[in-house]
Amino acid sequence: MVSSGLQRSKMTPPYPPSPKKLKPKFLLLPVLFFVVLIYGCGLSEDEELYSKDMAERKFIQICREEYNWDVNTKLIDNTLWIYIPYEQGIFQMKANRYAQISKCAISSLEGKFSNRIFYFEYQITPLLRTQEDKGYTYGLAEEISEDFRSLLNAIYRVYFNTKQSPEFYVIVMADTANGVEISYTIYNEDLKKMYNNALAGEEQYKRLLQDIRGSLAIINDKEGRHLTCHRINLGQFLTEQIIQRIRLKFFGADSKLCQVPEEEIWKIISYVMHTYQFQDFLKVNLRNLSSGTEAGMSRWDLEGIKEF
Repeated sequence: MVSSGLQRSKMTPPYPPSPKKLKPKFLLLPVLFFVVLIYGCGLSEDEELYSKDMAERKFIQICREEYNWDVNTKLIDNTLWIYIPYEQGIFQMKANRYAQISKCAISSLEGKFSNRIFYFEYQITPLLRTQEDKGYTYGLAEEISEDFRSLLNAIYRVYFNTKQSPEFYVIVMADTANGVEISYTIYNEDLKKMYNNALAGEEQYKRLLQDIRGSLAIINDKEGRHLTCHRINLGQFLTEQIIQRIRLKFFGADSKLCQVPEEEIWKIISYVMHTYQFQDFLKVNLRNLSSGTEAGMSRWDLEGIKEF
């Protein structure tokens, strides 16, 4: 069992890696729309749903017997943490198929959800000089991406047949030889929609949260003792998703968009709140670090933004 959990760090700009923290040149998200649904692997109508303890035992059994993974799990209230250690590198460098040239600089982008209020602050400005595309990129090794897809199928087989499924899954895949790990946070309702083909590939890409970090504590940690597991609520999840969507929107965006980013940011926030039908908040505050200006909208004001 994992004895502690992961401190989620902020999403990092898509630049080459630094010694302290791996900064991917592109988001290392698996291609979820290639996940194949495993039909006939769930429970039949006359079988009982798994209890919480039964589900954990069944999930670990599938991982060990079918995939030879020595996984560790920990359920914190509504959030299931899954830790998979590898004794090899999980990332690889390869030639970039498409040029990735950004005309915007995201110097700072942070957010939090507290006391039913969303707070976002950002510094997004046009680049004075367009960055040169180096022709290479970092990504997950193909076998690790395949493991991720298989893991989602294992989750489907077990936790879609429990009396009460976790609300969130945090999957941590760690390179224990080099001290680097990648984590994915998935909302249970989003995962259901993915398996029911209710989400387009691009939308799947944006809803799956990713975090990459490096630490000496990861080295030789086969059980995930360095993690700091915690409960995730929907407000926190949506905060991180909005930040991720902003990064995706402005990375490679036209420089004109970077000059006045507020309008596009409000559209993103409104879209996320509308899509998830999240109403348990009072207000959203934005702070532009470049101009020093602040702006706010109530939940009712956001409902008036319909142009996504």
